[in-house]
Amino acid sequence: MLNQHYFIAIDSGKSYTKYAFRNEENMIEKGRFPTKVAEVNSSFSDLTGKNEMILYNGKHYLVGEMLSDENSNYDLTKQTIDHLLCIYLAIVKVLDKSDSIPALANIHLAVNTPLLLYKNEKLKKEFENFIKQDGNVIGIEINNKPFSFKISTVSILPECIGPLYYNTSSFRDKRLLIMDFGSLNVSFLEMNNLIPQYDRMVTATAGVNILRAKLTEMLTSKHGIALFDDDVEQILKTKTVNLFGEKQEESTKLVKTLIQEHIRQIMNYAKSRKISINSIDNIILVGGGSILLKSELLEQLPSALVYPDAHFSNVLSFLRILEAKQHERRTKT
Repeated sequence: MLNQHYFIAIDSGKSYTKYAFRNEENMIEKGRFPTKVAEVNSSFSDLTGKNEMILYNGKHYLVGEMLSDENSNYDLTKQTIDHLLCIYLAIVKVLDKSDSIPALANIHLAVNTPLLLYKNEKLKKEFENFIKQDGNVIGIEINNKPFSFKISTVSILPECIGPLYYNTSSFRDKRLLIMDFGSLNVSFLEMNNLIPQYDRMVTATAGVNILRAKLTEMLTSKHGIALFDDDVEQILKTKTVNLFGEKQEESTKLVKTLIQEHIRQIMNYAKSRKISINSIDNIILVGGGSILLKSELLEQLPSALVYPDAHFSNVLSFLRILEAKQHERRTKT
């Protein structure tokens, strides 16, 4: 088959890249993999788990769980080789699920960008061109398997829209506040009858990894021992500190206090930017951080809803928007 069209939504975050598409049975499929990328000298032959070897423009890159969090990119912009490779890897993962991979696939994308950059038309256009590579055919090898595709259209969409366009019937005619708790940022977006309020788009650099750094510094200073990322991740999940097999009650209390104070600082930042947290009844929490910090967030926002599919809420809305644009194009032609 030549020039088969694929419609793919991608949310390339600082910790995970999520993607969604409609398969040949007209069912929505979704997946994710770690957004950890490192250039390596040569290919590996014994990759296991969620790891991929990429050959792109003559260079080898490793993507996946074999890499430490130090290989995550925490720049605000998505216009980096790390995100580009993860976007292309998501495309290939979709193509690889086809019964018959076309010689040249035409790709239509919906991809995310931070709220602050979404407001800048020039930066959005640059990001679109960066992904499309000037409309040239993109050749890439994943685990020694070659793929070719051309990106025909790119829709740049704002992070933090949550499930609104995936489940429009539940949110129509409502004033809503979406809070997206990511690895680097916490984003706020007010919606009125499904319309984003552009003067109510706010981003705070206070995501889960910022909280992890605070915890690491506090516990290292208190106990005089080195803590690894996995240690801090476990502490965040359990909200308890165990050292040498014993629970550290005092440190556990300090961890809970630190988390609560971190959330209070986020809320105060939003209020200082005219986000009406206290006057909006419908607050939806999305992103991986909303799951990790669910109990602490609901203590301060008891009426909020942590969306059940918080990890994929944005990308599923992206897919619906992409499909709506596809339908509009077909109607016009």
